[in-house]
Amino acid sequence: NAPHNTRPAGQATNLVLLLVFLGASWTTLFDAIEEELSKKKAQLILGWPDDATIVIPMTAALVIFLVGAVVAARRVAKVPTIRLVTTKQAPELMLGKGMMWHLFNSHIWSTGQDAVAVIKNELQQLLPGIKVFLDVDDLEDIGALESYIGRSQVILFFLSKGYFRSKNCLREIRSSLEKGKPIILVQEADPAKGGGSIEELRAECPAELQPAVFDQLFPLVVWMRIEEFQLVSLKMISEALLVQTPTYAGLRSLPLTIPGEVQGQNLVFAKQVVLWASPANQGARRMANELAASFPGVAVDNAAEMPERATHMLLYLCEESWSDDRLAEQVKQVREARLPIVMAHENDTERGGVPFSRFFETTPQELIAAGLYRDLAIACFSGLHRQVSLSLLAKAIGAIQRAQDSVSIRRSLSSILSRKAVTSVEAESSLTEASLPETSASVVEASRV
Repeated sequence: NAPHNTRPAGQATNLVLLLVFLGASWTTLFDAIEEELSKKKAQLILGWPDDATIVIPMTAALVIFLVGAVVAARRVAKVPTIRLVTTKQAPELMLGKGMMWHLFNSHIWSTGQDAVAVIKNELQQLLPGIKVFLDVDDLEDIGALESYIGRSQVILFFLSKGYFRSKNCLREIRSSLEKGKPIILVQEADPAKGGGSIEELRAECPAELQPAVFDQLFPLVVWMRIEEFQLVSLKMISEALLVQTPTYAGLRSLPLTIPGEVQGQNLVFAKQVVLWASPANQGARRMANELAASFPGVAVDNAAEMPERATHMLLYLCEESWSDDRLAEQVKQVREARLPIVMAHENDTERGGVPFSRFFETTPQELIAAGLYRDLAIACFSGLHRQVSLSLLAKAIGAIQRAQDSVSIRRSLSSILSRKAVTSVEAESSLTEASLPETSASVVEASRV
């Protein structure tokens, strides 16, 4: 299968070739009938007054599709791809001897098919040239599953409800373990999509396989569907895959970056932001301090009542939210004062994270009716996804990306001015030495030594 991001250009090119072929064929046919019979017969048979009438619309259509191909090619060129942090270049994608695929997607159809299809398509865009095995595209013989595993560099186990109850999935797991294949565990964490905690998913796994699957410190990636977070999941999968290829074998880590990713943006504040974290809002101060530690320009105020200097209120949504009656009154007050509220929804269970649906049960109904949750809350996840959450929160309270061009220009100007200053000092020094008496010049030379 061709990489997903090359398909628009390829389709446009195929259409252009088809038009050229049809145009040439109809023109040749018209001329042949006219020569053998008459022009009138050719007009009656083909429905064209002359061959020029065929060429003109075909040429116009050809131009349109050529323009479309150029636009598609430019769009493809702008699609960000994964780069090495150290060199800013695309990583090499080598296959080991006898390998046909870089990655094999092991999953159960009922709860994993959509996700692994996205993983394949997105990896094809982020790592052009990658070969990913997916049953709907590559499976020719269900009896040859073990052979497909053997010809795959790395195996991805997509852990979702029912995965360990599938006969074929268990075949893929056992074959991967027997062959000593590098394994990546990808966890579906969303219960609505057939996900669960690692403990729940482990409980579904046959007891004899649990240590081999869950206790070997295989890379574990939580699958995300929100774009900014999903890129982090895809980078984690890519890194775990690349360090198992011949080029990067032996490396423990391989830092990767994607141009434009939110956590890589140089976010700054035009003016200081004062974030009010009410003591009545359990966990708000900790979250606000975490944000302030990541982004200079954010000050945290933990006053018991709304401070006059506050520019925003942080509403931290976790298991303990709304347990203090004062919080509801403060939120009403803030909304009446038209002070912006930024909502952070904690998803990390160790920090008191709960599903968002919980807040429709615990939030005072008058606040819900007044539209408190019309604005989206920023999801706060753990691990490598946490920095994305912090960056999105920073943007929600006014952070903007510093223009890299202006930074580069300032640095270049500073460098030029520095060089000019050094040149000027050296020139002044030469003039001074030239104007000194011989004995003084000797003193200067002696002082240098």
